[in-house]
Amino acid sequence: MRYGTGPEILNDIDLSLSAGGFYFLTGPSGAGKSTLMRLMYLADRPTRGRATLFGRDVGSITRREKPGLRRRIGVVFQDFRLLDHLSALDNVALPLRVAGGDDGTVRSYAAELLRWVGLGQYLDVRPSTLSGGQQQRVAIARAVITRPALLLADEPTGNVDDAIAFRLLHLFEELNRLGTTVMIATHNQALIDQFDYPVLHLEEGRLSHARSARGAVGEGV
Repeated sequence: MRYGTGPEILNDIDLSLSAGGFYFLTGPSGAGKSTLMRLMYLADRPTRGRATLFGRDVGSITRREKPGLRRRIGVVFQDFRLLDHLSALDNVALPLRVAGGDDGTVRSYAAELLRWVGLGQYLDVRPSTLSGGQQQRVAIARAVITRPALLLADEPTGNVDDAIAFRLLHLFEELNRLGTTVMIATHNQALIDQFDYPVLHLEEGRLSHARSARGAVGEGV
């Protein structure tokens, strides 16, 4: 992957995620972690090579097909991307509303998720009045509300304390147990060490397996 005529940001990446797997992605700033995730949630296409998602060649996905595939992917961005004219609850509820969910059910589920991430008292608050860590938790609740087939989280614990970080990781684990494939990009080595999941490491655009998975491998994502 390269942007314009610049150097390759990702070079000869060879990666297959097991459906229902849980992965950590590590590497120094500028290594290409966010770029790899952009390829995975269809924001970009590879400039060479081949990428497949849910059995589909990314290069053959049409503009009309892309929204349907993206709805199967939950993304937690580093910059949160919350809508400030909406309350915390309405931000979390938005993906299900776009999908046509019943408003009463959607609001109830969104409120439940906000309580789970420790923000039950902030349902009607606008994002701009929340701290960075609180906004991050709203963004996480929004990303998981659809129970996506694939969840990509870019530094999801970067603005929270250790207690909240572990709570969020356990939320991701619960989603994973329901069948969601999870990839978390993080610099928090202490957090990684507490969980026995494969670790993928990006350095200078190249990927290595810092820690391998245990057990059987399922169908690739």
